[in-house]
Amino acid sequence: MFSLYLLAFMTFKMRNCNSIFLIFVIVFLSSCASTVKITSVVEKNKEGDFLLKWEVSPDQEGQIDIYSAMSDSALSNFVPVKTSQITDQFAIFNPTGAGIREYFFLKTGNTTSGIIANRIIEMDNIKNFRDIGGYFTINNEQIRWGRIYRSGDLSSANIFDKERIKRLGIKTVVDFRSRENAQLHPNRLGNDIRIISLPMSMGMDTVNQKIEKGNFSRSDAIKYIQDMYVGIVEDYKQEFAELFDILIDESNYPILLSGALGKDRVGLASYFILYSLGVPDYMLEEEYMLSNNTIDITKVVENAEGYPEYIQEALTAVLTVNQAYLNYTLDYLREKYGSIDNYLQKELRVTNGKRNILRKILLYNP
Repeated sequence: MFSLYLLAFMTFKMRNCNSIFLIFVIVFLSSCASTVKITSVVEKNKEGDFLLKWEVSPDQEGQIDIYSAMSDSALSNFVPVKTSQITDQFAIFNPTGAGIREYFFLKTGNTTSGIIANRIIEMDNIKNFRDIGGYFTINNEQIRWGRIYRSGDLSSANIFDKERIKRLGIKTVVDFRSRENAQLHPNRLGNDIRIISLPMSMGMDTVNQKIEKGNFSRSDAIKYIQDMYVGIVEDYKQEFAELFDILIDESNYPILLSGALGKDRVGLASYFILYSLGVPDYMLEEEYMLSNNTIDITKVVENAEGYPEYIQEALTAVLTVNQAYLNYTLDYLREKYGSIDNYLQKELRVTNGKRNILRKILLYNP
C-alpha cells in the first residue's frame, strides 16, 4: 500500500519538479532496504568448550569475523580470533584462562553484534546460577554482563562452587530466603562477600503438608503459586525497595540475587530490575522462563516417582516457572496500581533518578 501511494505521488511530481522526484526515490529505496541484524548466543558444551552460535538476517552469504576478550570493560580488549562463513552458524572455542567465561562479538560488513557471553554458569551444588546481563533495552542499549547474577540456595556450595563465585568477583549476596531457612542453612562463602538478608516467606510448609496428605492437585498448585506471587509483591514492598537502594550503590557490585531455587522471589526481583532498565516484554518473559532449563526437578525432590501421578503433576507446577504465574501477577499490579511503572515508582520508590543511576551502572555506554 505504501509503495503504490508513493509511486502515484512521484508520478504527479514528475510533471512539476524533477528534484522532488529524486528525493522521493531515495526515500522509497531506503524503505525497501533491509537492516542487517546479527543474533547470537554462546554456551558451554559438554566438553567445556564455548559454543558460539549466530544467525544473520536477512539470509545472506559472506564472512563473519569473531572477536574475543577476557574482559568486556572496553571494545579495545577484543582481538580477532577467527573468520567464518555466515552460513556456518557456529564455532567452537577452547576456554582461555580460568574457563568460567569469555566475551565475544561478531562483525560482518558494517554490522556488529552486541557483546556475547555464556549466561549459565556451571556449579556443582548451586541450582539455577546465571547472569541477567546481555539483554537489550527498547532503545537498543545492552545490559552489562557480570554485574548481576541470580541463583538458588548457596548453603550447599562446595569448594568448587565457592572458587567460581570468587573468580566471578561477587561482592554482595542478596538472600531472599525466609529467616528460618537462612538460619537452618546459612551461607558460608567467606568474609570477602557481604550477605544482605531481605527475607520473603513463601509459606511452603503448607504445601508440604498438603502433599504429604495427598491433598494437592496441579490446579491447587497453580492457584497457590499465583496467590503467593501476589502476596510477595504486596507484602514485601519494603524489601524490594531496599533491593533497589542496594543496586544504586556501585560499590556493591557484582551482586548475586539468591533464593531457594532462585526462580520465584529472585524471578520477580530480576523482572523488576530489567523492566526498570527498559528491557522489552518478550525478553523479560524469556529471562523468567529460563529457570525451567536450569532446574532439574528430579534432583530437588527425592523419590518423586513414588508419589501418585497427580501429586507429581502438582510438584512439577510448584517447582517450575509458568508464564501464567507471571502474567497473573502483572495483571494484578496493572489493575491495582494502573501500571508496572506506577507500582515501581510509588510503592518501591524506584524514581526516575534511581533509574538513571541504574542505567549508568548497568548499561554499556549509556
